Amino acid sequence: MKKRVLSLSALFLAAGLSGAALAQQNAAGQQPPPQAPRTAQPALGEASDISDNEVQQFADAQQKVEEIKGEYRTKVQENSDQPEQAMEMQREAQQEMVQAVKDSGLEVRKYNQIAQLAQYDSGLRERIEEQR
Repeated sequence: MKKRVLSLSALFLAAGLSGAALAQQNAAGQQPPPQAPRTAQPALGEASDISDNEVQQFADAQQKVEEIKGEYRTKVQENSDQPEQAMEMQREAQQEMVQAVKDSGLEVRKYNQIAQLAQYDSGLRERIEEQR
């Protein structure tokens, strides 16, 4: 059981902010969008629609999110023998990651959109890397 909680905790933190955004949607009673097959780029818009300012905000937010994930990954692992404590740590991490994104000036939805676009668009990934 301890190993399972640790695995789930690590998976949860590895999922990052996208998981946090979906969890918030589910908590609000909204259904997550159905998953399309990954054979083609989903309808996320175009990377050219992402402004330089949004790229900078995303790069700043991504750095903070990664720091938070690293910090909480350790805390969750340290509390893996206490599932309730580990879950509370995960909730705290979610809240901090969402706040980090908002503090950067982006909405969580826009952050997730840019992150997904960057998976498919090498030009956008390069623009993000240049801002780091």
